[in-house]
Amino acid sequence: MDGFLTNDETQNAQTERTERAISALAAGRFQVMRVGPQQWTVQNGDKQPYAVTFFEGTWACTCMDYHQRGPQVRCKHIEGVRLSEAAQNQTIHKENQMEQTQSLNKENLNDRLGQIVWELRQPLDMSRVKRRQAPGSGSVPYLEGYDVIERANAIFGFAWSFDLIGEPMVVRWHKKVLVWNQQEKRKVPLIDADGTLQTEEVGLVYITGKVSVELDGRLYSHADLGRCIFTGDTPEALDMALAGSATDCLKRCFRQLGEQFGNCLYDKEIAQNAGLEQGRENGASTSSSTQSAQRPAAPVVRKYGDGTSVNGNASEQEAYDQYKKAKGTPPASKETLRTWLSSQHAPAVPASVAA
Repeated sequence: MDGFLTNDETQNAQTERTERAISALAAGRFQVMRVGPQQWTVQNGDKQPYAVTFFEGTWACTCMDYHQRGPQVRCKHIEGVRLSEAAQNQTIHKENQMEQTQSLNKENLNDRLGQIVWELRQPLDMSRVKRRQAPGSGSVPYLEGYDVIERANAIFGFAWSFDLIGEPMVVRWHKKVLVWNQQEKRKVPLIDADGTLQTEEVGLVYITGKVSVELDGRLYSHADLGRCIFTGDTPEALDMALAGSATDCLKRCFRQLGEQFGNCLYDKEIAQNAGLEQGRENGASTSSSTQSAQRPAAPVVRKYGDGTSVNGNASEQEAYDQYKKAKGTPPASKETLRTWLSSQHAPAVPASVAA
């Protein structure tokens, strides 16, 4: 039934879905609930509720059947809503009344609320998802800060705000500097000629904030904690960590609003392939052959000539890659990289390298 249907095929398909809706309502499998002037949810047994809307004369549903065949054929969830409304003496003639009344302005608060809820319940577009290297090995999916802000502007029409609700907290400590020991085939603490254990200063910035969204004349707030690790004691390192923790806080606050802001990425099954070039669409399962092609590429390993690994800071990784591209070989040590960067006519040495 994919593609264009003839009139007879359309009528038969519609009759089938209407009969399935009647059967589901009679058996109590469908639980229809109105959540807005033109929006309903349909609970089908233990499955995730589907969102049904009637907007500007057109019915829509979040189920796969509608996405494949709608609006030419109304799915059984839409039919369930229509039949339920008719049973409550809000007959299907109301559709004609809706079409004949003045066109609804998107700025109308009730209509806007229904549209916002509908958009928030749409599956996450996996093309928005990126991946970054995780501590240790492997990679994790994430949404970029600018992407979250643009999506919030599109959904809420700029009627939202982000506020810090506490002073940033900075925690510092010293950790051992580890280097690769070729004989032992593992990393060992770095000790200088005097037998002194070498350490480097690292830190973690915590910041608390909240996102507020205006819906139907009411303000809704969601608060969370953002954090960012940094290396070194330079002003640049702390500045980058403060900005990073604020962005992390913003994204974690919006995450509470659901799939459009990446909450589904915390599902381990979805996170496994989300953000890959040929990742599963909307987290759906794929064939074993496709899954094989979707396996994450091995993480990029960056090591100095002395065996020390480049840490997870993006600025140090970028500087490392620039050196390797210019020289053709990795820098012998972090000190070598720092010296080379200082000789370039470029912005200040990245904080993580300057440390």
